[in-house]
Amino acid sequence: MWTTSLPPFIGVVLGTVASLVGQFLQGRASERAEARSSERERAEARRNERLTHLVAFLCAVQEAERVAVDRYQHNETDTQWQMRARQALDRVWVTQKTIHMVCASEVNEAAREAAFAVQDVIRKGPGEAGEQPQDEMVWQAISPSRRAYLDVAATYLSEVEHGAGGPTMPPELRPDGTGPTPAAR
Repeated sequence: MWTTSLPPFIGVVLGTVASLVGQFLQGRASERAEARSSERERAEARRNERLTHLVAFLCAVQEAERVAVDRYQHNETDTQWQMRARQALDRVWVTQKTIHMVCASEVNEAAREAAFAVQDVIRKGPGEAGEQPQDEMVWQAISPSRRAYLDVAATYLSEVEHGAGGPTMPPELRPDGTGPTPAAR
């Protein structure tokens, strides 16, 4: 009797084991796919956050450029202009600091250089008056650092988008201490 019922019993046991193993493997594959999808969503959200801060910085620099042009082309120096200048520079530096927190150090450095350039133009002027209009001199004084910032930011976003992107946290803030010491403003 054992010989006639043993093969079907073994077949049932093997079928059950195979079914359970298949369900287990399918569940794991599903979990991995869900984890990859979740990671892609988080990466896209981080990229969008960084993009928002990079654009906010660019807007702040643009406003500060307008303040400098108003000063040096239209000779505005009144209290209202001075308040606009302080507010514009404050916005530039606050947005630069957010870039420091959410982007790689090379992006932060480019933003700092652009912030210093626009600050110098507002405080010291674009240089000696010559044949060029003052607004063009303001833009020429700021343009190299702005261009460097745009180039570094574009490269950074491209790298982040294509998976090579830098650290989630800038090196200066890493708890393992591998980054350089933060540069003071």
